[in-house]
Amino acid sequence: MEKIKTIALCWLVFLFGFFGGLYVYDFRVWPYQPLKEIKHFILGHPEANVPLKEKIINDLNLKPSRYIKVVKKNSGRGLEFNDSDRGLYFREGFEFEKYKELDGLKLNPRRKGPKIFLSDRAPEGYRLIVAPFDFDDTLHGVIMLDPEGRIANVWHTSQEEVDWDHQSDTNIFPHGFEIAPDGSIVITYDNGDSLTKYDYCGNVVWRLEGRFHHSIGFEGMDAIWGWQGQSFVKIDYNTGEILKKFDLDKVMDANPDIDIFGILQDDTPSGSSWASVKGGHMHPNDIDPLPKELERHYPGFSAGDLLVCVRSPNLVFVMDQETLKVKWWRQGLARRPHDPDWNDKGTITIFNNNMNRSYSNIMEVNPVTFEYAIILSGEMYDFYTWMRGKHQKLADGGFLITSPEQGRVFETNEEGDITFEFLNTYQYNQEKQEYMEVSEARFLPKNYFKELPQCE
Repeated sequence: MEKIKTIALCWLVFLFGFFGGLYVYDFRVWPYQPLKEIKHFILGHPEANVPLKEKIINDLNLKPSRYIKVVKKNSGRGLEFNDSDRGLYFREGFEFEKYKELDGLKLNPRRKGPKIFLSDRAPEGYRLIVAPFDFDDTLHGVIMLDPEGRIANVWHTSQEEVDWDHQSDTNIFPHGFEIAPDGSIVITYDNGDSLTKYDYCGNVVWRLEGRFHHSIGFEGMDAIWGWQGQSFVKIDYNTGEILKKFDLDKVMDANPDIDIFGILQDDTPSGSSWASVKGGHMHPNDIDPLPKELERHYPGFSAGDLLVCVRSPNLVFVMDQETLKVKWWRQGLARRPHDPDWNDKGTITIFNNNMNRSYSNIMEVNPVTFEYAIILSGEMYDFYTWMRGKHQKLADGGFLITSPEQGRVFETNEEGDITFEFLNTYQYNQEKQEYMEVSEARFLPKNYFKELPQCE
């Protein structure tokens, strides 16, 4: 009898805890907030491989260690580094001391400044870097370099001041950025809870609540496309009004004759499901509308068609934004890809992370003939990032590459020479290099901006 009472009591305690937990999370009553903070502290960004000790150091604001990569030199066994690092600074022939420290940033005293190299053969224009920087007042931000490589402007970005439930800045990563000719920017975050527009002087113009992430792309200059969860979202750039929103399931329903998504499903005699891959099963990471001025280079496509990247099924496709019909797709060309782009050659370039396989690279595919090639070799530039990544094809035939996990941006010319490089160095000596991750970079021609405002 006593044994039955004990078992019954244990079940009562279990059921009370279970249903009490459901109540706390459904109605967000105490102790919902402290439990949520504990969960965020332990998990952080879902893909960040950071030891618990470093998470504690980060969240106590002793050091932003969730964003720092370390490379160590070991004279007895060569180099020690994580697979994602590739021995960035200690690689053979790398003359680290020739890179100059970037002046003019108000950084936290606990870090050293980023280092840059700018060749006199680099094209003249502005270069923007989006990253965690560990400024003296915010963690994240955007810096703009003038054509001479000097600081032209800095945006200090944060979502700490929002009045809705949100992650702290120490647990989000800036990922999704665009800049307009008036100098205003929009920015969002992986693991974050907001999409924000700032003017050139850093003032908030509008802000949207939601889990926006990965990418933002202009359609004309009055609207932007981005991701909110697994939904496409089109937003009025001037007002922040959501103009259109639909999710990937709608695209699947609109294309019953092709099955470019079902490769991830679990199949049983009774049906197919997403059971083993759950909420983030697709991992969409880019939307790029076809600009009107490039339409003539792409037979079969129309201005406004969306070039989409979905990482998990290694998928890149083009779709009509009105009918949601898929016009073209390529699957398996790149491994866990990011950032497919249009260009004036009529091809599509793709950032191929090549996850867990040697080096990353840039692929090019002809959407008419399906011919493809590697047009920038990661091995040639010691370039590898297992997640994230951006690229930009430049007018001179070169590329601007963002390698987030290396804390590195580099620019090549048509001959393949590096003409610009940015290293988000944090602390370094002869035996150890620390560097902060970067999110993306952008090159803008000298005539891109209209008259910019004067800021205090």
